[in-house]
Amino acid sequence: MKRTTTILATMTAMGMLLAGSSAMAATYEGYTEEEFAALEQTTVVKSEDSPTGYYVTFRYKDPDASRVRIYGEWRFSDIESASYFTSQNAAPEEWQDGYTVWKTDNWPTAEMEKDEETGVWSYTIPLPTGTWAYRYYVDGAAGAELTDYTDAKMVADPANVNYLAEDEDLENLGGEQALTAVYVPYDEEKQAATIRHDEEAPRDGENGTVLFETATTESGIHTSYGIYLPNGFDAAREEAYPILVLFHGGGGYDGSWMTNGLVNILDNMIAEGRMEPTIVVTPNGSDFPSDAGFRWNRPEILAFITDTVLPHMTADYNASADPARRAFAGLSMGGATTGYAMFHNTDDFDTFILFSPPFTGDVEPDYENPALKEKNIFFGYGDYDFVATRSLYKQAMDADGNPVQLYDNKNEGACWEYMYGLNEAGVSYRSMNYPYGHDWVLWRKLIVDVFDNILWK
Repeated sequence: MKRTTTILATMTAMGMLLAGSSAMAATYEGYTEEEFAALEQTTVVKSEDSPTGYYVTFRYKDPDASRVRIYGEWRFSDIESASYFTSQNAAPEEWQDGYTVWKTDNWPTAEMEKDEETGVWSYTIPLPTGTWAYRYYVDGAAGAELTDYTDAKMVADPANVNYLAEDEDLENLGGEQALTAVYVPYDEEKQAATIRHDEEAPRDGENGTVLFETATTESGIHTSYGIYLPNGFDAAREEAYPILVLFHGGGGYDGSWMTNGLVNILDNMIAEGRMEPTIVVTPNGSDFPSDAGFRWNRPEILAFITDTVLPHMTADYNASADPARRAFAGLSMGGATTGYAMFHNTDDFDTFILFSPPFTGDVEPDYENPALKEKNIFFGYGDYDFVATRSLYKQAMDADGNPVQLYDNKNEGACWEYMYGLNEAGVSYRSMNYPYGHDWVLWRKLIVDVFDNILWK
């Protein structure tokens, strides 16, 4: 198991400039200027000169690299300029208090600057509070454009490692496997109008444990899954632990939630008494980037969860076998998988939590199932979330009366499909939305709401 780490220093004198610049006559709490400049890991620095109150310096050491680029989830907009189709796409340097995290293009990429003496590449930007995911692209084709990653290696930050199996190669990854996350604190004065993300802060003590296990299904699929055990876990305690099965989205893997802030959220909320100590299992729905694995075959996934994972967790980790103490959740494609579980494995879980779930044909909903009326159902989505803003199938029909999909030519509908069908069948549910898009910043806030108000309540 690997955990994200950062260093938090305080800049007490002016001098930390933006990317491509160097610190001038700066002093740091706990460091001399020379010691700080010699650091080789991603560092969060408190500074009065930052518009957010903090700067983050990302660092990657590779003296032999010809080029290093950083790719991260930071782009912003004020609320007035934000819609599904519009955003200021403001850079971190342009951030103002109250801005939301939103962009209408891909996450931005930037060049990092090399220190020829140390071989360390760096990039410094101001960031507001929250968890920020990023990865590096090392080398690449000569003369390639900024976002042309031909021949570049997608690299997770080796000095701020993420949640991967111990034998994973940090330089041969794909998608979210290469993401690393850093947390930036809240500044009471400079971020007064900004949405807070306090639950995402790394906790010093009372921490849970993360481990990964593998299994092979009856059909021969070899897969892996993460396990979070709460602080003080006792396999022999009299009362079995409640268990949450939590899925990533398309392009994710079994460590996606762990890397993207879940562990810190669980540690904090359990320690603060805001949620009951809970076991969380994060399966791998796609086995990205391999072509093997489940590839979102939902019947196979649910059979694996109910026939293999849950019995194992009950027998070996003291997880509850009572459906009332079991919950199923997921985001995006994992949300659609949760929808499948809600309709096809209704009796196996008491709570179903769907974040940004596309409506896919293989969900095959049965809204008239009377058992649904006894379940806790929660939907979460973003104001600028493409899954939420897709038109309903029922809003347009062709000449033969068949539903027409109006978004992106994909055979998927909006999360409103589920809510509309449940409402028509008299099934109650709760929902929450935030001014974010189809991004991790949204799903972290939603899961805090779930832990505060839905799970085991």
